[in-house]
Amino acid sequence: MRADAGERKRSAALTTIAPLPSRVACRERWEPVLRLLVFAMVVLVSACAKSDQARHSDVASSILQQRGTPDFVDASTADYAAIRHTPSGMICVLPESGAFEFDLFPATATNAGAQCSSTEGEVVTGWVAVNFHEPTTLDAAFASAVAQLTGGLQSQNWLGRPSPADLASPEGLPHFRIHRLRANFDGEERYLRISMAEMDGWYLQQIVSSPFANAPASEAAAGEAWREVLNSFAAARRDAAAQSVQ
Repeated sequence: MRADAGERKRSAALTTIAPLPSRVACRERWEPVLRLLVFAMVVLVSACAKSDQARHSDVASSILQQRGTPDFVDASTADYAAIRHTPSGMICVLPESGAFEFDLFPATATNAGAQCSSTEGEVVTGWVAVNFHEPTTLDAAFASAVAQLTGGLQSQNWLGRPSPADLASPEGLPHFRIHRLRANFDGEERYLRISMAEMDGWYLQQIVSSPFANAPASEAAAGEAWREVLNSFAAARRDAAAQSVQ
């Protein structure tokens, strides 16, 4: 009788243990939790992106307020702080460290325009936007810029490989010219890149100089920057043209 009682207790205990949940039941139980976790991650990433852009905008806005220069506005993204010359559409990206300058051409200048420049380490980058008072062509303006920048320098063509960005399709972009040089600046061998494009009467120019030993890396970075700024410039010129016909 005692053995039967013990057996009944073991049997009763076994019947009170819940069966293991099926895979379907587990999935139904955890899917809402996983969805909440994914949503939380998306919100967190978005908040970080907005925070980065807000931080970059604060930097750009501070510089604009300090200088009080008209015709420039904040053009920052989550990736970098930047300002835009509104008449031309030229973008000037502020360096993470190093010097940065920007200004409009003087009111007494023959041609309207603006310029910005930055220095990071030993790499110097300049951007210029010009609207010439007298009609000209891209080839004529580019030849003049090259002559002015290389006048008095001992220079020769740089024979390195062009930036991968420069080798990409130019579809949708305005016509442009690029000249790469090995030049001697007061006894120092340096890489020099001069780029220019024209659209709707505005000419965009890029000038980059770095120690010659860093030429391949400088060329790659300059090519990427050129394509990015050129795309923004082209989009701004198209927007301006569309607004002028409305």
